[in-house]
Amino acid sequence: MLGRMPKQTKTDKGLSMKPANYTAGFTLVELLISLALMSIIAMVAVSSSGRLLENSRRHASVSEMVTLFNLARNSAIFEQSTVTMCPLDEANTCTHNWNTRPITVFRDPDSNRALAAESDIIRVGQVSKGGKWDANTSSRPYFRFFPSGMASYAIGNMIWCPNNNDNELAAQIIVNMGGRLRLSKDYDGDGIVDDANGNPIDCH
Repeated sequence: MLGRMPKQTKTDKGLSMKPANYTAGFTLVELLISLALMSIIAMVAVSSSGRLLENSRRHASVSEMVTLFNLARNSAIFEQSTVTMCPLDEANTCTHNWNTRPITVFRDPDSNRALAAESDIIRVGQVSKGGKWDANTSSRPYFRFFPSGMASYAIGNMIWCPNNNDNELAAQIIVNMGGRLRLSKDYDGDGIVDDANGNPIDCH
């Protein structure tokens, strides 16, 4: 007699089939491609975060300086007194060291460019890290605001550059005769802000 055929197990959709035994995983080529892509993504992320940090430092430095300028002008108007803004040396006299000395806003009724008393201090701004300021004030080591709010002859500008001298991160604050501020802009679209004469700022 012929042997009895084994019964096949039926499922709802028909006879069951035993699946092939495959092992899931990556080939060497796929693994190398994945590692390469991960490295590129990591480099882009690091570059983007570094640029974001530099922009944050610029924004903080410029905002702090603008705040000091506005405070000096507003104090001069509200108190009807001459107010001077500058870094002070050990003798409490205005100096050109904008990047090494704190910047002080103080009442200067006699326009002596010197702090007469501690009570005359309105605010002291600390030097921001990550960049440096260049004050263009026609050899004057200070900015000054009169009771009218005007800066008159004490005009000029402040240029901020990052420590790596990247021109695209530069910024400029311009003080006009009326004592008002404006920030330089990139008018020609080259990625660098232009100075009062329309030339791109050079940090080098």
